[in-house]
Amino acid sequence: MSAPRSNIPPVVSAAQAKASNPQSSAFVAANAGSGKTHVLVNRVIRLLLDGVSPEKILCITFTKAAAANMAQRVFGKLGQWVTMSDAALDAAIVATGAPQPDPRRRQRARELFAHALETPGGLKVQTIHALCTRLLQQFPFEANVPARFAVLDERDQTAMMERANLAVLLEAARAPHSAIGRALAFAMASAADVTFAEVVREACLKRETVMAWAGEDGGLEATMARLDSALGVTADECIADVEREILDGPLLPRAQWLPTADLFDAGSKTDQDQAARLRIAAGAGDAARIEAYLALFLTNENKPRKSLLTKKLAEAQPGLAQRLSDECARVLSLLERRRALVQRDRTRALLTIAAAVSENYRREKQARGLLDYDDLIEKTLAMLANVSSAWVHFKLDRGVDHVLIDEAQDTSPRQWDIVDRIIAEFTAGAGARDGVRRTIFAVGDEKQSIFSFQGAAPREFDARRRGLETRFRRADLAFESVSFKHSFRSGWTILNAVDQVFHDAAIYRSIHAADNGYPIHEALADAAPGLIDLWELEQPPERRQIEGWDAPFDAVSETSPTVRLARRVRAEITSLVESGTMTGHAGDRRPLRYGDILVLVRRRDKTFDAVIQALKHADIPVAGADRLKLTGHIAI
Repeated sequence: MSAPRSNIPPVVSAAQAKASNPQSSAFVAANAGSGKTHVLVNRVIRLLLDGVSPEKILCITFTKAAAANMAQRVFGKLGQWVTMSDAALDAAIVATGAPQPDPRRRQRARELFAHALETPGGLKVQTIHALCTRLLQQFPFEANVPARFAVLDERDQTAMMERANLAVLLEAARAPHSAIGRALAFAMASAADVTFAEVVREACLKRETVMAWAGEDGGLEATMARLDSALGVTADECIADVEREILDGPLLPRAQWLPTADLFDAGSKTDQDQAARLRIAAGAGDAARIEAYLALFLTNENKPRKSLLTKKLAEAQPGLAQRLSDECARVLSLLERRRALVQRDRTRALLTIAAAVSENYRREKQARGLLDYDDLIEKTLAMLANVSSAWVHFKLDRGVDHVLIDEAQDTSPRQWDIVDRIIAEFTAGAGARDGVRRTIFAVGDEKQSIFSFQGAAPREFDARRRGLETRFRRADLAFESVSFKHSFRSGWTILNAVDQVFHDAAIYRSIHAADNGYPIHEALADAAPGLIDLWELEQPPERRQIEGWDAPFDAVSETSPTVRLARRVRAEITSLVESGTMTGHAGDRRPLRYGDILVLVRRRDKTFDAVIQALKHADIPVAGADRLKLTGHIAI
């Protein structure tokens, strides 16, 4: 929540109190700016007020920064309570959603800060990877990991992956006719070396999907057989055979290419262009001939030509028109087969090289006693899923009574599985009825999921909510599904625009497990006004500007859409400020200043640099880049 408010609607306060109630489990769908972190902190404090020992509480966040922020807010609030007057403390306790305190509860509130700091183990606020690290260090034998393992950070992982990749390249160079050598040769002919290296790295790191699929029953050959079946090709088919079939068809054999070109010459300029394409194909070498011949039927965008010859020439040469039509249908059919074979062969090359790189990477990790982030998840889940790890579950069952998950929309299915194993006893057997109240709390927003590249699945959020609700209710345990619809951050105009986007059923289904519905955002009565002004996309110039031979390689053309957009942003900012546009709440209005304006970009690319440059050229004060890669900066 941005700032304390005194005019919070009763319905909002009631929803926050229900979500922070430590007597029941809760799953909260919280829109952006709806105060979810505020409620999460309040729930932790209410658990402590109810006498829960800090070491029995586990808070899981998605980033280290979020973990530090949550811990700081909890301890900051508890620290303030130590010196508050009784009246102020009572008001602060009630503000968390807790009932009016009696003197005993008030005294306990004053002692929480010291109690949380002094308790062995303390309040655990950590990322899922930090949790896994702690569990594996606690149970290395059960998890089958080195007792003194170290966690591999991203920088060292990149360096190790590069070494593993280099070793495979050297192996392929030494044995060009080996499986790895052939795979590398095909890959280098299909993609730029940098691009392919990035693809191999991504494949190696997608162990749950790509590498797991390649390693299914029967290994690579069985996987490729399944792929052949899915693509509708056979193992003995190859790209060269299909290309020969394209060039040596019965309808327009190579011997007829030049005579056919002569027939095209009798037509218009469009027909004569087709004649030129046929002559180029006839005179091309083996490697270039296939693409030259395909140009007769395909545009530069590889789309079928709307017409292969003009209407006038078709009327004069009906036989040619029919032959070309039949040949086009035959070629397009073979092209589909060619694409399938290219896809198959590229996949084989990728998996062959990725498997070798991945094995080198695994060996070095093992030799050095290292675990990467995926290992932490994989090893922890395997340990918790092992039926022989009863001792682990016994210790966990005695160690955690309350689990709180922040940014739950970015939790991957496997991370959810770990949480599910940890709370398994909350609703099963004696764990659900041993006199100890045990709860789970999760809060998130599917629309804010941005970590799909790390395995996050937004649709999993609602699916897990429904699963947990069913489990807890079957065990006769309280469970609340709560929605935070009011925003403390944005006005009605902004919120309504978001609702309009997700009103589309297909877009909504992309993030939500429900088949129908859409999110609803509500603004507070005193929310600031807003305006959404959608600009048309800047289009590339019709004629490409020719730059001087001495222009920098990374220079952006003055007529490029990026530069034009940056100048438009500059003009809009200048107009807003110089026209004296008023800003601020009623009673506190003032002219807009440059420092009031924030420019957001999706990524730090050429647009980011162009906007900063345009503002500086106009002497508009701008903070500049908020993040730099020092080793990659031109000044270094």
